[in-house]
Amino acid sequence: MGREVLACVRMPGMPRAVPVLLLLAAAAHAEDDPPGTVRLDLEVGHTAPIQALPGSNVICDDVSVVAPEFAEDGGGFVLRALKPGTTLCGVWLGEQKPGGLYRVRVAPKVPTAGKPDGGAQ
Repeated sequence: MGREVLACVRMPGMPRAVPVLLLLAAAAHAEDDPPGTVRLDLEVGHTAPIQALPGSNVICDDVSVVAPEFAEDGGGFVLRALKPGTTLCGVWLGEQKPGGLYRVRVAPKVPTAGKPDGGAQ
């Protein structure tokens, strides 16, 4: 039987290209969203209200990034940003009719001056 040889190929510019490729992939992913998709940009720990009629269900693809919650006043829903990333959240009305679609992008929490980390990056 023949011998198989595994070779390691070095690509010097590859480590620098990875972040650019990831950004392009994320942008292309958002462009693939259905027409009418609302884009929300949040920071970790923040919330954004969404439009949902009483009796609606809110479902997010990645609940480790964004969690749907009832608003404090109990009159609607908010999306809470949990960790950096992106996910798609849908509002479903009674009888499983689509009621809205949200592309949510979550950015890391921005450190503020005067906090224990001193705003260091």
